[in-house]
Amino acid sequence: MNPPPRIVCVGAHIESEIVLRGLIEAEVNIVAVVTLPAGYSQGISDYCDLHELCYRHGLSVLDTGDINGEPTTEAIRATAPDYLFVAGWNRLFRPPTLAIPRCFVVGSHPSPLPEGRGRAPIPWTILLNKTESAATLFRMTANADEGPILLQSKFDIPPGSVAFDVYQRAAVALRDSFVTLYRQLQAGAVPEQPQIASEASYYAKRTPLDGRLDFTHAAEELDRVVRAVAYPYPGAYTYYNGAVVRFWATDLLASTPNYAAAPGQILEVVEGRCLVMTGDRPLWITHLTSDDPLLDPATLRAGARFGYRIEDSIHSLSRALSQLSARVTELEGQSFNAEA
Repeated sequence: MNPPPRIVCVGAHIESEIVLRGLIEAEVNIVAVVTLPAGYSQGISDYCDLHELCYRHGLSVLDTGDINGEPTTEAIRATAPDYLFVAGWNRLFRPPTLAIPRCFVVGSHPSPLPEGRGRAPIPWTILLNKTESAATLFRMTANADEGPILLQSKFDIPPGSVAFDVYQRAAVALRDSFVTLYRQLQAGAVPEQPQIASEASYYAKRTPLDGRLDFTHAAEELDRVVRAVAYPYPGAYTYYNGAVVRFWATDLLASTPNYAAAPGQILEVVEGRCLVMTGDRPLWITHLTSDDPLLDPATLRAGARFGYRIEDSIHSLSRALSQLSARVTELEGQSFNAEA
């Protein structure tokens, strides 16, 4: 009988922990785990510290902030891996890194490749109102998400799912897929399916600023934005009295009174819930927080408005700048007279 394949796992996200736990439970021959140093999240919203899990199960840990750096590649090479299993890493692997394992590097992506290559697949899945997605394992190449497909597992997305709902479904599908793939690798039979480039679609990068809410848009669209960037992502946001307010959940299906109001206007505040006008109808906001410790969301009042009134804000800034400029001129004149 052939010895079990030697696996090096790479990851530092919540999905990485879910996959790693599944591989440990399945008694996969993990010879090392490559992850970020503890606390070194690089701004990753779904960062997860894997060290305690690894130490508890006696797994060797290789910390790195640069997967392609020579110290890291040499450390991985020293483990003599047959495969690298990558589940949750935010940097591309360069050719020298891809060449380390005896066989190849297995990449993962929570979309039905070749559809949805690229960044932020979970938020885009919700924003595009998908009812189904997939977890895909593929032979990694130097180009993002382009290698031959090794295994693809579809999963449903129930209506109204928030980001973490979809995230968990994708992570569980990835976990089960990695375990299945490992069994296939043990048996020596792994079918590959080349991706058809003409069928590829791409998801663009998203940043926290893409979560800003425009209340002139329809309630259904705002609901999707809130659900798409909820935990573990930074959250949808707007402004209230100059402070940043984050929206984490809405109730699109709740009945609402028939209001005539301006977009962004707060209509009712009831037991922590807030009814706000959108571009087509009122929408209940059921969970909101503020980045400003001095602003208590419980103090929101009906009649006030979220967001900025741009022309009014520009007018106020213009007046303030004019007053400041006049004051500077006055002070400069006083200084000149004093020197004279």
